Formats: sequence, C-alpha cells, structure tokens
Amino acid sequence: MILLTGASGFIGSHLLKILVEKYGNENVVVLTSRPIEDVVCVLHNNFNFKEDIFLQHGLEKIETLIHAGSFTPKNSEEMNNIHLSNLNIRNTEALLNAKLPNLKKLIYLSAIDVYNTDSIITEKSIENPISMYAQSKLYSEKMIQHWGIQNEKTVQLLRIGHVYGPGEESYAKLIPEAFRKVISNQPLKIWGTGGELRSYIYVEDVAEAIVNSITYEENLGVINIVGSQPITTLRLVEKIKYLANSDVMIEKTETDFKGRNLVFDNSKLMNYLLTSETNIEEGLRKEYLYMKHLNN
Repeated sequence: MILLTGASGFIGSHLLKILVEKYGNENVVVLTSRPIEDVVCVLHNNFNFKEDIFLQHGLEKIETLIHAGSFTPKNSEEMNNIHLSNLNIRNTEALLNAKLPNLKKLIYLSAIDVYNTDSIITEKSIENPISMYAQSKLYSEKMIQHWGIQNEKTVQLLRIGHVYGPGEESYAKLIPEAFRKVISNQPLKIWGTGGELRSYIYVEDVAEAIVNSITYEENLGVINIVGSQPITTLRLVEKIKYLANSDVMIEKTETDFKGRNLVFDNSKLMNYLLTSETNIEEGLRKEYLYMKHLNN
C-alpha cells in the first residue's frame, strides 16, 4: 500500500493517476486537505493530525510513503516567504512522527533549487541554497536522511527540476505565461536577451520516474529529475509562438540582472528511472492544447 501527499498538486495529480493505474485505487492512500474521488483519503488541516491517524483508519499496511506535498513558490516573491518555507519543515516532521508500523520506504520530492552554480549540474554538485524555500527543502532532506538511518528505513531523495505540462497554469512561470499570451493574442515578453539556458522535463516523465523509484529496495542516493536538452528562453518562446501559429511580437525588456544557465547531466535519472524523455515539441503541444481548452 502506498501513501501519497500532495495528490492535488501539479506533479501530484499526474503521479496519483499513474499510481492508481499501476497499483489499483484500493492500494493508494492520499493524505489530503480535501477529498479526492476514487481513492482512499485521509483528511488533514495543514498537516495537523494525530500520530496514529493512519492506524485509526485501518491503514497499517502502508509500506511506501511518497512525500510530494509542499509549499512551492508560484512566483519569485514567494521564494523567501519565511512562514510558508517553514511549513515545509514542519509538515515533513509531522509525517516522520506518524505511526506507520510497516513502512519500508520514504520517497521525498525535493528541488534543484538546493544548487546554485553555472556549471553543469549533477548529483555531486555542491549544495548552496540561496532562498528560504531552497533552504527548507534541503533541511527537510537532512531530516529525512537522519530519520531513515535512525529507523532503518530506505530513503530516496528526488530533486525535481524545471517541470512543464498540463496543470501548471496556477504558476506564474515562463511556459504557462507564454501560452496565456499567445492564446489571448498579446505580446510575449522576456527579460534581457533571452539567452539563458534552461532544461525542461515533461510532467508525465517526472511522475513516471517517481513511480519507478518505488521498486528499488536500496537507497540510490540523490537523483535529479531533470531534462537533458537545454534551450534558451528566446528559443522556447519562439517555439510556443510557432506552435500556436501566432504572429504576436516578442518584446525584450532590458535588465541589469544577469541570469544564470541551468544545465544538467541527467545520466543517473536515465540509468535508473527513465528509458526516454518526452520531446519538448511534443510536450509543449500537449500543454498548448490543454491551455487552449482552459481558455475556451
């Protein structure tokens, strides 16, 4: 039996779908603040629950916990929100204190924000978080690692990168914002020259990798769930414009801020958890159709 947090979120909703398809809805439990149809739900209020809540629901057979639920900034202003960042730590602690007598493995969805380098990023890159959000994710990692050692449990840390795809419309990020602009026939705006490199990964690839990590009994160490094909901001918005068959202008806004490249070596991900990546043109096409449907 698998316990999932964050099942109603961007990644979590895709993850829940795959888990149910693979394991059956009778074997998937979600810890959630609001009911979700067709799965076993344990309700909580801001992760305030008694330690024996799962035992009270007769769910002592839970063997795997996927902790996908967390505060994730929806814009740059939220990156250093102290209260919300602290909730990531407090909520993780609440889960670690829960009574799950048959739990064997905890999979934690962290973030690539724990890194800060212009070099090609691998799992061996130095951790150097520069925001409160990133600090909270790294501290939660350390808590979980220590808990795993103390309790002789398998722990898997997955650092999630720049994810895109259907369901990210609530975030003020480049791709959904660009789709909103072309659909409403407004100019596309980018800061600076648009030359910064980003490596995107499609949300269904992310969900698949997380589910595949369940089957490993051993701790594989940190794995970055990231794309391998970097693309500039300018080239990305050009692809979105072409995909939408739009003739809107691309407006560049001058800035003194020097953006950094985020390029990854995802060979560890491909060796263990994925066999292939969704082509960015195909992923963008699916998101465009989804966003277009939302705006009709």
